[in-house]
Amino acid sequence: MKFLQRTLAAVLLSVTVFSFGSPLAAQTVTDTGAEARGDFVLEPGKIEVFVNPGETVTKSISVISRIARKTQFEVSVEDFIGTQDPDSPVLLLEDDSSPYSFRKNFAPAVDRFSLDLGQRIQIPVTITVPQDARPGGYYSSVIVAGLPPEGTLSGEAGTTKIVSRLGVLFFVRVNGPVSEEGKLEDFRAKGPGAGVIQGGPITFEILFRNKGNVHLVPYGMIKVKNLFGREVGSVPVDAYFSLPDSLRYRQVEWKKEALFGRYTASLSLNTGYGDVVEEKQVSFWVIPWKYVAGIAAVIFILVSGFYLFGRKFELKRK
Repeated sequence: MKFLQRTLAAVLLSVTVFSFGSPLAAQTVTDTGAEARGDFVLEPGKIEVFVNPGETVTKSISVISRIARKTQFEVSVEDFIGTQDPDSPVLLLEDDSSPYSFRKNFAPAVDRFSLDLGQRIQIPVTITVPQDARPGGYYSSVIVAGLPPEGTLSGEAGTTKIVSRLGVLFFVRVNGPVSEEGKLEDFRAKGPGAGVIQGGPITFEILFRNKGNVHLVPYGMIKVKNLFGREVGSVPVDAYFSLPDSLRYRQVEWKKEALFGRYTASLSLNTGYGDVVEEKQVSFWVIPWKYVAGIAAVIFILVSGFYLFGRKFELKRK
């Protein structure tokens, strides 16, 4: 009877404890039937958390392996910051800490696990907020790295160590008085061709600066009018994040190709706080040179033809 009880206890323990000995908080690995693509999927891309000082919250992330072999994964936490480079909105800091660091307050349920092809695991991530945490935004990322086979880790001759890394961005906001300030720095339009745009689609670029100490989520609408003031199109600017003390470009595409003439685009952007709305306009010309050149060539041929025909007709009359 005691042997049976010990055996049952061991079976129950093996369900809740992974092979590396880390607790999985009663999570189980499931089979998704995913096909092999040589990579893995980490979801979601970002998580927003609003908390009070002294609170503890738990969020979950999931990993699906699409690698055609049993693969080991490592879990770590890194800080990330915004940058002054509008083309690189996020910079991971590896072992360094940021002014908005919160990585020491993150506790993923596991730090290492393995999955076969098509398997999926849910990983709880516990966030503990210190009692004396100041109000504002904190930004850390849970990184999942897919490790290469054991033979490539030692760095022996003829092998290459390749580690695939994906991260879930955590936007933690501790409730209380914060500094919210953003500014629409620039709004421009571009399309095929250098200088004058030669046709659609048109790409609108929005440059936004966050001057506060919390991330903002701007959104808005672009309306386009033709030379005669008639509205010919509109493009929504979906909500996106802008980190503190950073610049970020947002590109929005107007998927219209049959364009000719002068257009004016008006942007109305909600800055993401206090219903503050900023507006900018940009005017641009669309001249499809290929078509214009073709029409000009046809006109030239017709005019030349009429001219030559007229000269011959006059000679005959004489």
